[in-house]
Amino acid sequence: MWFGWIVASNPLAGWWGKNKRTVLIVGVVIVALWVFVERGNGPKTKRISMPKDYGSADRELLVHAPSNPKDPIPLVLILHDDNVDAKTLDHDSAAGSVANARNFAVAYPEAVGGTWRIDSPDGADAKYLRDVVSYVSAKKTKVDPNRIYVWGVGEGARLALTVVCGGAKPIFAAVGVVGQFTQEPQSACPGRAPEARVAETDWNKKVSETLWTASAKHHLGA
Repeated sequence: MWFGWIVASNPLAGWWGKNKRTVLIVGVVIVALWVFVERGNGPKTKRISMPKDYGSADRELLVHAPSNPKDPIPLVLILHDDNVDAKTLDHDSAAGSVANARNFAVAYPEAVGGTWRIDSPDGADAKYLRDVVSYVSAKKTKVDPNRIYVWGVGEGARLALTVVCGGAKPIFAAVGVVGQFTQEPQSACPGRAPEARVAETDWNKKVSETLWTASAKHHLGA
């Protein structure tokens, strides 16, 4: 038949028959590489200063957040210990990598002079943390107000346990405590926010994953 003659004489049809499997395998590999590259191109951690229109103007922090997520995402504040800076904790904790994989934002507030002021739930550093939440929510990414968490190590953990007791917004959905203490720090408002504790002196990726798994179970209004 005329149609059959056309198909039989078409060199592309013969080539496809011989190479179909190879082409499909190459296609799958290309797609897998594309997905890998896209994930690797997630948001990077950036250092910024609080704008002039905030009470904590000019204070610095690191932010790791997608600029325009499809839906509002959780936000985690991570507080370093005294005499350790936010950049070091960002590197050691690998929390940014966990955030990219689990779809949440991270902010690393920075203590003035490397030392946190843990005076009250409404003290200067507590207000700074609230400013950070407000700023990141307004200017950096879409934040789910029901899923805002605060984690800290050492003195940062003590501040985390303090700030959750404040009466002003945001209300933190959970708190994470990292460190080995002679005397475990306690919250002044037990039960206000669920707590996750990890007794490690070194905050690595495993610790970040543990805290996220524990925190992600909690959100306001649940």
